[in-house]
Order: sequence, then structure tokens, then C-alpha cells
Amino acid sequence: MYNKSNAAIKSYFVFFISIILLCFNGNITQAAPFECFAVSDLVRVFDDGYNCPNPQESLEIFGIRNEHVSAQCVIKANQDLQNVTVSLSRLKHISLSTSLPANALEWNFVGSIPIEENTPKYRKTDLIRAAPARFPDYLSEDSEVFVKKGNYKAVYLTIKIPRDAEAGDYKGAVTIKTDKANISLPVHLIVYPLTLPDDRHLMITEWMTTGNFRKFHDIDTSDSERFYEMLRLYAENMAEHRQNVFRVSLGLIISKQDADGSLKFVFSKFDKWADIFWDTGRMDLLETGFVARFGEGGWSSSKILLGDFRIQEHSSGRSVTIPGEKFLPQFLPALENHLREKGWLEKTVFHIADEPSNHNVTSWREASQFVHRYAPALRRMDAIETPHCFDRLEIWVPKLDHLATWYDVYKEAQSRGNELWFYTVGIFQKGSYPNKTADVALIESRILHWLNYRFGLKGYLHWGFNHWTDDPFEAPGQHRGDGWHVYPKKDGLLCSLRWEQMRNGIQDYEYFWMLEDKIAQIKAGLGENLSMIDPSRRPVEIASRVVRTMSDFSRNPQVLYAAKKQVVDELLDLDRSPGLIVQTNPMEHSAVANDCAIDLHGWAEPGTRIRVNGRELPVSQDGLFMENVSLSRDHTIVVEAEHEKGRKKIVRSFEVLY
Repeated sequence: MYNKSNAAIKSYFVFFISIILLCFNGNITQAAPFECFAVSDLVRVFDDGYNCPNPQESLEIFGIRNEHVSAQCVIKANQDLQNVTVSLSRLKHISLSTSLPANALEWNFVGSIPIEENTPKYRKTDLIRAAPARFPDYLSEDSEVFVKKGNYKAVYLTIKIPRDAEAGDYKGAVTIKTDKANISLPVHLIVYPLTLPDDRHLMITEWMTTGNFRKFHDIDTSDSERFYEMLRLYAENMAEHRQNVFRVSLGLIISKQDADGSLKFVFSKFDKWADIFWDTGRMDLLETGFVARFGEGGWSSSKILLGDFRIQEHSSGRSVTIPGEKFLPQFLPALENHLREKGWLEKTVFHIADEPSNHNVTSWREASQFVHRYAPALRRMDAIETPHCFDRLEIWVPKLDHLATWYDVYKEAQSRGNELWFYTVGIFQKGSYPNKTADVALIESRILHWLNYRFGLKGYLHWGFNHWTDDPFEAPGQHRGDGWHVYPKKDGLLCSLRWEQMRNGIQDYEYFWMLEDKIAQIKAGLGENLSMIDPSRRPVEIASRVVRTMSDFSRNPQVLYAAKKQVVDELLDLDRSPGLIVQTNPMEHSAVANDCAIDLHGWAEPGTRIRVNGRELPVSQDGLFMENVSLSRDHTIVVEAEHEKGRKKIVRSFEVLY
């Protein structure tokens, strides 16, 4: 009896396993030809699937009116896929009979560039992948691609939220179409009832060149209508990405000698270039100059000397060279007067020489003083590798690693009224600071402008808008993409992921500015007792959640988006009763000793009762409340506001050292 039963069990077991195997094999043969899922727009998706982020079931996006927002989805090929393309449905408001216009949505496949050796001077943890490998970096113009079995292909979405868009939830879909099957992925966009300002409050310059127009755009002359059409396209691309500072060469100005030996200057070509950028309606500064150069030995020279300049000789008509000491005393006053007549003088910044350092800053200061003597109204600006510019510079632009190392000196210069920017230069930047080569985390291109706000830096300079190698797609060279933010095509430009995320970071800066401006408007209506309120305090606290120091920052997209959402929430909350502003010293998230006193102060709408960690505080008639407060057991300060119009609760958290 036992043996028969055992045999029966074995038979059923074999039968059961056979059924499972048949089902398993059937599933393999019926497996979907590809998968499609969402990932953060702040990550690079490698073609071989290296370190691919966790898949998400839908594209979840938020933004405000007049903002560009990004999203990304991924195709994972389980079979060879031919004729892969993408379609986007209209994003429809879930409560209203409205949708975003079709041209508000764009998509691109993401292309990759090869990097043979990683950027030097980096810890391995600063890189997203060891080279050699292909690194995702540009938005391809291909409308259809082939995806090999086992490979991944990223699709990058850009949504321009119209200025007049209705606030609320929008839903749509992105559909991946192939020769084997189609798959749709839900898209959910939340538009909050706020509007990104058209005015730009952060100065941004990317240096461009037209020296490669012939090779990449097949444009032979610098004075043809095709040339100026392409220049307009460049200007529009820059403006669309919120670049608001443009550079025009002094070499466009023709210098002629009269019979009496005096010089006359023809500004028409200079003006034509400038007008192309001004005509975008979104430029704030004109950048020009560079009238001095390094002595023998280049950058390592101990001398910075005034340059030589070409003029057209009166007697012979020949082009001859004269030294800057003779040229500039006539040229600089004429330039200053011309800029004044055009209404551009206050919007112009003037370079002396690029990147003076300690070993040649003394001669740089002499050159700067020479320029100032003949054009005292021109604001001087230079990228610098020294803290010793003294009073010879109005806009200081140190390299990020130098800014962090010598921050106290630069901060002192800022306190004296000088404007402080910063610049980055990929392979020549030391330390673990945010950077822009294609082998570092994509989020760093965005975080740079959180750093701008976090440290009160009013501008950013970068040398590489389009300084391409002969083949930027397949031979990016030593700069590993840092020499450009766009890629060439014959009739225009292709944007990079870094350029898109740089724009997003500049928009994030405007979020912080909006919160600061909102608090400043409230403060303006209050009395002298509330003068201690610092409008920038709260946005700096939120920015510090992502950028704690110049070298300590989060590369986690969720952390960044949570901080950005916090700005939105607090902007909207300031319009709800009771009105409430809470500030602490030190800032939220600071490390403090156990049981130390936190300086708490703020403003509440008149008639509001305030409780802090359960204890009621007196509120003056003008809304002021202030107290030295101890942290609760969970290291927080909880401020509760109660008014007949409503209630609010604000929590500030701190790190306790011991």
C-alpha cells in the first residue's frame, strides 16, 4: 500500500513539473519583444543597460507655467527591433476640456559618445562608469532607430508648459512603436498655479565660436546671409536655454588711420552681431574685450602684456599692427562712447585677459588699470585663478575649485560690492566638485545652479558652447564633451543632455528667487521690528538639502525633486492664511550641540496664536514672535499657527552632534 501510494505521488509530481515546464517554455516563446519603463530624467541610460535605474510604471512630472520640464523612458529590447519610433498623445487636463498644444511636447532618442579614458583627477565614486565605454550625451534627430536584442534605448521628453496653461493634472501617453509590437506608457503632469518669470536673475554665459561654421554647417564666409541666419539660430538656442550673456569679439570693429594719424572706428559689424542676440529679447549682458595676453611661455608666463592691434594705414591702405599702448588710448574712449550711444554701456562687461594667476596677477592689475583709465565706465570681468585682484575688477569669476579653497577671500571681495560668479573647466578642475564631462553624473550639470543660489553667486561662465573636435560624435577628445553643450548638424544644432539639465538648473534657481521675492514682498509691508527677516534664508535652507557644501552634494534625483517640490509648496502656502514666516539661527539641518538654544524668530498674520514645541509664545501687534528654543527629542522645532481663517504647522529639523 505504501509503495503504490508513493508511486502515485511520483507520477503526479512528474506530471505537475511537466506542466510547469510547458508553461514556462510557452512564456519564453510568448515573451514580449520589448519592455518600456520610466526612469528619472537626471540619469544616463547606457545602451548595454549598465547600472540601469529601477523601472517605474509611469512618467510622473511636475512644473509651473512658462517652464520646460523633462522626462525619460527606456526601451529594453528582448528581440531585435526594427523601425522603432515614438508618438506622444496630447496631454489632457483631467478636469477641464483643455489640453497642452501638440507642439509643447517633443521627444528624442538619446545618442552616445565614446570615452576611452575617464576624466582625470577624480575619485572613482565621482564617475558614473569606468572607461572605455559609450556615454549617453546628445539628443538625436533620428525619428526611427534599430535596437539590437539585449540593448537599451533611452527616449528623452521635453515639455514646454505654456504661460497660459491651466493649473492642475494632465494625463497622456508615450507610445513606443516597433515592427513587433506597440507599448504605451502613461504620462502624468502636474502644473502648479505659479509662473516662471521671463526675466532672468542668474547671469549665464557659454562661449561660442564661428570658426567651425565651414566644416559643420558648410558656410564659407562670415559675412553672408546664411552666416547670419545660422548665428540667429545659435542665439535663439542659447536664449531658449536661458543663457542671457553673449560674447562679441572686438575684432569685428574696423580700425582706420586718418591723415593726421588719429584713429577712426567702424562698429557696424560689431553692432550687427550684437543686434542678433539682443533681438532674441532675452539677453541681459554683452561680453567683450580681451585686450591683454600672456607673455612668453603662455599661461605660465610671469607677465600679462597689452596686445597688439591691426589698423588700416591711411597712406598705403595696408593692414599694419600697432601696440596696445598706442591703440587703446584712442580705441577705449571711442568704444565706451559708442556703447553709451547704443544704450548698451551699462549692459556690457569687459575682459582684460583670461585666467590670470598669482604668478602674473601683478602685471594683470597694471593692464586692468590701464583699461580703466581710458574707459572708466566699463565694468571689468575675468575668469581668474587668483584671489589678489584688489580693486581692479568688478566681476570676479574664479574656477570652482579655487572658489571653494579660497572662499573667505572671495566672500570678502563680494562684501566690498564686487559681483561674484564662478566657472568650471572639466579636465582642469581639481577636487570632487560638480562638473560637466560626459562621464560624471548628469545631475551635476543641474546642481551647478543650485550651488549658484546656495552661495549667492550671481553668474556662471563656461568656455564651451560649441568648441567641437573634428568628430564630436565619435572622437570627443581630451575634454570628454566638456568643450560643447550642443552637437552640430548641417542646418543647425542638436542639444545635449547636459544642456537640457543646465536649463533645468537655471529654472530651479528661479524657483528659489521666486520664494525669496515672495518673502521680500511680505517683509516690505512690515515694520522695523521685522528687519531681521532675511528673504533668502528659507530658499538657501532648501537648496542646502541638495548642495550642503561645494563638494558635498546629493546625486540622488529624488532628493533634488523633493527639494524643488518643497519650494512650490512653500510659495503656495505663503498665499494661504494665516500668513507665517519662520526663521532660525542656525539654519535648518545645521549640526548643533545637544540641548543648545536655537534662535527662533518670525512673523505671523495679526490675530494668530503661535505655539512652539507645545508652548505658546507671545505675538506682538505687528506679528513679531521670537524666542530661544530647545530642540524636541526628535531634534525638531514645531511651530503651530492658529487663526480664525485656518491653521498651519511648520517643522524645522536639525542634526545633533552628541
